[in-house]
Amino acid sequence: MRVDPKTSLNRTLLSWGRVLVLAVMGLILCSCASENELPEHEVLVTDPVSFDVSGISGELLTNVEAHLNAMAVISKKRVFFYRREIQETATRALRAYGYYHPTIEIKMPKRDDPNDRVVHLTIAQGKPLYVRYCTMEILGDGAQYQVFNDLLEQSPIKSYAILNHGAYEDLKNKIHQNALALGMFDGRFISARIMVYQDQNMADIELIYDSGKRYRFGDIVMDEETARLYRPSQTLQTFQPGDEFATSTVNSFVSALNQTNYYNAVDVRPNTDALKDYTVPIEMHLERRPNNLMRLGLGYNTDEGVRLLAEWNKPLLNARGDSLATLTTLTMETQEAQLIYKIPRNNPNLDFYTLNASQAHTELNDTNSNRSQLAAHYIANMTGSWRRDYALRLEYEDYTQGSEKGYALNLIPAVKLTRRESTGGFDPTRGYSLSLEVLGASSAWGSDNDFVQFNALYRGQISPTDNTRLLFRLEQGATFGSDSLGVPPSLRYFAGGDNSIRGFSYRTKAPHHTDGSGLKGGRYLTTGTVEFQFPCGITNSRLALFLDAGLATDNYDNDVSENMLYGPGIGYRFLSPYGIVRVDIAMGIQRNTDERDYNLHFAFGPEF
Repeated sequence: MRVDPKTSLNRTLLSWGRVLVLAVMGLILCSCASENELPEHEVLVTDPVSFDVSGISGELLTNVEAHLNAMAVISKKRVFFYRREIQETATRALRAYGYYHPTIEIKMPKRDDPNDRVVHLTIAQGKPLYVRYCTMEILGDGAQYQVFNDLLEQSPIKSYAILNHGAYEDLKNKIHQNALALGMFDGRFISARIMVYQDQNMADIELIYDSGKRYRFGDIVMDEETARLYRPSQTLQTFQPGDEFATSTVNSFVSALNQTNYYNAVDVRPNTDALKDYTVPIEMHLERRPNNLMRLGLGYNTDEGVRLLAEWNKPLLNARGDSLATLTTLTMETQEAQLIYKIPRNNPNLDFYTLNASQAHTELNDTNSNRSQLAAHYIANMTGSWRRDYALRLEYEDYTQGSEKGYALNLIPAVKLTRRESTGGFDPTRGYSLSLEVLGASSAWGSDNDFVQFNALYRGQISPTDNTRLLFRLEQGATFGSDSLGVPPSLRYFAGGDNSIRGFSYRTKAPHHTDGSGLKGGRYLTTGTVEFQFPCGITNSRLALFLDAGLATDNYDNDVSENMLYGPGIGYRFLSPYGIVRVDIAMGIQRNTDERDYNLHFAFGPEF
């Protein structure tokens, strides 16, 4: 077969041409895939524009700015192509609050000025769009619950009100979430629509929710390990199968389980995938805490200086729920070690016994004391709002108080009642705490002292305005009986310190021995505080003006007029995420002397 030389040459050139094209394409693809090049969507904008909105205020301004700032970053070079998108974004933000007829003027930055990168929007909001007919209805079991009636009545979505899309969506969400919280798992909106008539500046709303039937608690489903761990906490379960379901009941149950300190993880939830016969099973999973928990802490306060804390806990010793805790605190003036064995009686959080043993050494001012104590407590808080602590304490104290040396062994029954209410958090707007205690001893029981002692402490807080606080504190102690002047130093009263009368050092004010050998301690104690906190222009901060007053005394008749103590001062409060930091400078004033003491006080924690 004869081949034309010209044809053969053409075919050869064509083949080499194809090879060359493929090679060039390969180089281009490799270049595009180079790791040194950024993907197109990651190109950095070096000249972004910002927005300035005028003509509107309040929530309208906030919403427009939020919508504009949520747009993708726009380069000044390209912003002139985005005029329509900017206008539509601002319009959507205004429509959310019922303004469907705004006038928006947009002024672009100057092309020839590289420093001008601000887009100015001047907005006239126009007339709002009003709701004409508003039909809202709850069907099913939810119709009989007041919570849904309250939602509808308190909502701003009403006839003749300005249309607010945000409030409408919020109402829908609250209706559905409340239905789920009450166990109406089949709830759904039969109708949820807004019909807008822009030419009439009106809108009609139809919102109809069928809650369906309310479900009840089913069985609690758990694995074998969880069942074993759950035994000491069974009394915390306040619901039974067949009771009406409520998310708040489940949440309270979880909170109570966490409060026991038995568990490292608590997971309790309704299994909505296993609904049957209008009951919902509850799935529970528990993980126990480690057998040994250790904690070390280091702190400081102006009363006792540096404080070292060491704690060792064994939270779940047996199926009954017993636990063991040891705590050691060391300061330059006091050292104390205590052991607490807790035995649940009914509710491990609210109804239990404790067996306590402690050893304390105090060397402060004119006091040198060694105190050993064995005690049995019964803590009861199952009924009412008072926490009751019934105790029987056996105390031995060997002491030196000034020139006085002695020892005492006393069997002391005691009752302590405490109550606390507040709006919540470490900085409540209002609240109070109250503590009442009565204790005593008698030689008829083999004690070395005959006395009865009463202690009361009240702390309260109110808020004249959202950013101000007015605090009150009143403390009263009194000892009666034939040995009221001779009880051990741990049962005597001394004034001064962070939580007493600021301006005087910790426990430095009390009656003295007649021989002038130092502090003796008092039979009575009365102290009080009034404090006003107000903003100071620094974020999360307040200044405080306060006045402390009171005394520790053996006889009110003679000492009140002569030995009354005052501690006026100024302070700073920082509201940290972990509590309130307090710094105070106070002047100590004693009525019968011209001397003035000045003290700086630090404290951290809640006000009461």
